[in-house]
Amino acid sequence: MSPRRVDPKLKPVPQRGIPDWVIAAGLGIAVVIGVVVLFTLQTPQATTYSPVSVTSAGKTKGDPNAKLDLVVFSDFK
Repeated sequence: MSPRRVDPKLKPVPQRGIPDWVIAAGLGIAVVIGVVVLFTLQTPQATTYSPVSVTSAGKTKGDPNAKLDLVVFSDFK
């Protein structure tokens, strides 16, 4: 065999398309962005409540001087 002729079995096959590592990196970035977006959308927004004033005007039921226990739950960050 002459040196110019190469056995077709030993000839390297040219790469076509996108390399596997580029596809894997793109999928990894897409998953990270998706997780960040989902956690951002599911995070509850802070709400502020205005104080409620109770007056004796209107319909009331029960003793106006009754003992009242008010329990407040809040989240301090």
